[in-house]
Amino acid sequence: MGIAEEIHEEYIKNFDEWEKAARKERERSVDWKKVTRRCAPEQIKGIRLFVKYRLYEAAASIAKMDLYDFIILLKDLGISRG
Repeated sequence: MGIAEEIHEEYIKNFDEWEKAARKERERSVDWKKVTRRCAPEQIKGIRLFVKYRLYEAAASIAKMDLYDFIILLKDLGISRG
């Protein structure tokens, strides 16, 4: 078995655990008071989707933002992107 296959197997084996940990990190990183003061309702909906599922493009679309601007918003708000 090659290194690529080993990495793939490890990724598949640990995906649920790693994604659960990443979701918790994203949830802890959100200051919802800051988000509600700064963001429009559509942006808040997009952020909620992102925090739960890490779906960048879908969350940016719901926020009515292009992807780059949405990522900058997450960064400015201190929201983990892991």
